Amino acid sequence: MYAPYFHLSEPPFSIAPNPRYLYPSLQHQEALAHLLYGIGVGGGFVVLTGEVGTGKTTLCRCLVDRLPEDVDLALIFNPRLSPRELLASICDELRIAYPENRANLKQLIDLLNRHLLEVHARGRRTVVLIDEAQNLSLEVLEQIRLLTNLETNQAKLLQIILVGQPELGVLLARPNLRQLSQRICARFHLRPLKLCETAAYIRYRLRVSGGEDSLFSRPAIFEIHRRSGGIPRLINLICDRALLGAYGLGKARVSYAIARKAARELLPKPVAHAERSSALTRFALLAVLAVGGAVYLGLTLHSDPAALLHPLQADEQPKSDLPPPSPPQAKPAPEPARTAEPSFWELITDPSLTRDKAFASLLSLWRIELTDETTDLCRFAETKALRCLAVNTDWFKLRSLDHPAVLEFTLPDGTNRYAVLTGIRDDKIELSFGDRRLAFEFADILPFWRGGATLLWKPPAGESKSLTVGNRGEAVRWLRQMLHAPAQDGDDDYFDTALKTRLIAFQMENGLAADGVAGPYTLIHLAKRANDHDVPRLTSGSR
Repeated sequence: MYAPYFHLSEPPFSIAPNPRYLYPSLQHQEALAHLLYGIGVGGGFVVLTGEVGTGKTTLCRCLVDRLPEDVDLALIFNPRLSPRELLASICDELRIAYPENRANLKQLIDLLNRHLLEVHARGRRTVVLIDEAQNLSLEVLEQIRLLTNLETNQAKLLQIILVGQPELGVLLARPNLRQLSQRICARFHLRPLKLCETAAYIRYRLRVSGGEDSLFSRPAIFEIHRRSGGIPRLINLICDRALLGAYGLGKARVSYAIARKAARELLPKPVAHAERSSALTRFALLAVLAVGGAVYLGLTLHSDPAALLHPLQADEQPKSDLPPPSPPQAKPAPEPARTAEPSFWELITDPSLTRDKAFASLLSLWRIELTDETTDLCRFAETKALRCLAVNTDWFKLRSLDHPAVLEFTLPDGTNRYAVLTGIRDDKIELSFGDRRLAFEFADILPFWRGGATLLWKPPAGESKSLTVGNRGEAVRWLRQMLHAPAQDGDDDYFDTALKTRLIAFQMENGLAADGVAGPYTLIHLAKRANDHDVPRLTSGSR
């Protein structure tokens, strides 16, 4: 939902292995060159390793897109196979027909060999790429090695690419696999990104999705790198959550505080040992971390001057996760256990959360109580000089209206539940469930809210219809007052073209449809200037 708000064509930090988003760092370019070189040499093995989330699969997708026209590729993504299952999977990928239930290992190898000879005679090459190869059994690895014996007098008929986690390198170093290891013609290990690479990686993905590369402040990037350790997948997760957080708060960019909160929500917290550590131990740990941090920062800045970060803003000052050193004190008496607040999911599944019940709560914020005979809630609101506005919108537009609203939530089974949006406090969304009011993270409610909401608003001079050029009345006079646009000829209750021009300017300033018509959205935004204390607000409380 945040993509349109930040003018992005799509979410830029999806963890799907999209080759279009492969950041061309020096090491990724080198890794791709190794893979293409190994294919060009022909025969033997090419090995690509890297920690979880460093971009191995994305790099393989990019390799597939760049394969020469004369290469046939078999992709194996499930390596937990027996030797026969592996041969059958390769035959399936290369479209080699075989009797499914009767073919034994020798028959499959014979069929594969015949196919490889035929395509070789046509000037084509065959490559088998096996992902998650660290899960291959020793028996299957030996069978794979034997496949590289398929050859003519001039060339090997099959090229094997093994992609896996660092454990794959340990596996291939075993003495009983030395024959396979000796046939590796190219290998490369992907490492995590450096700080300067993390910054470039984030900017690159933003540019690919059509966004501005300044959406993340430099302190935010520093925090994302520190928390993710430079692992691209973790960078993606934190950045995606941080953009969602900035969107929920109506911020134009991700600050250090937003990035820090996003990382804390997504990544496991370090295990605390404060109770077992003495003050001296804590002080020593802080000293070691301080020296290590200075050395790391010095090396980073020395190797890449562009990584120099500007001083952090007052509201972006990073705070250490470690407690400050303090002398041992008497252990305080334990506090009584507190009852944990229910989760949003636990509350929203309550079948009593009907629209009528939510609407009654909404009216109470306007100091209006429903009567027993009320059936048409919006018609009843009109008798109190209010109007209903049903919208299907995004979070930012709803937030900008700054009015409490009945939100419609959809459960996985398709049923709807209703709660009242009553306030926005810092980065929390405050909802009312009847007589209960609780705060939640925006990310908690987003999966169940599709943009449906109904709010109440107070039209000027009791006139709720849209105002346009040619209209007359008290509502037009109010419009002039809010826009600070007195009539030049003294006819201040008439909507003329000069007033339309002033209205269009206001609409453009507030991100509204600049059509020169004062409809409900425009009138609600203008009413903020009246500072009517009888109107409940989201940002300043509901009175």
